[in-house]
Amino acid sequence: ATTIGFGDVCPQTQFGRLLAVAFIPLSVVTLGEVIASVFSFVSSRVAAKAEKDFIRREITLSDLEYLDVNEDGKVCELDFMRFMLVAMHKVDRNTIKDLQRLFHALDAGKDGFIQKEDLITLRQRKRRSKRLKREARKNERWFETRLAKDPEKKKKWFGWAYK
Repeated sequence: ATTIGFGDVCPQTQFGRLLAVAFIPLSVVTLGEVIASVFSFVSSRVAAKAEKDFIRREITLSDLEYLDVNEDGKVCELDFMRFMLVAMHKVDRNTIKDLQRLFHALDAGKDGFIQKEDLITLRQRKRRSKRLKREARKNERWFETRLAKDPEKKKKWFGWAYK
């Protein structure tokens, strides 16, 4: 028999047992959700405090040397932001690299900026590429149909392959 608590109360009727079959799993799931919510709340508070402490700490000379990628004694805003986001686990290094690749792919003028002209250029390149592929397929089909009709032409064009 299914018991609730320490066994001192148990369902006696058929309806009570059916109700227990539905109620007990539901209550276990609900209790799990409550525990997960409390844990999530506590861990987010701890993470927020750690993040605040990290942001408030002073930057040391060793931090500056680590951030100084071109060794000129200066750190630009972008490098600082990148370092802080990775250090605070807001983003990982691979995501940063993926975003840099995306930026460089969109910067068609290779001037370090994404501009309207870059997007227009990329669109034109994409259209041109599609058109060239379409024309190549069309020419390939035309060539194959012509050669299929005349095996002698095929031998003439691709004689080196038959030797």
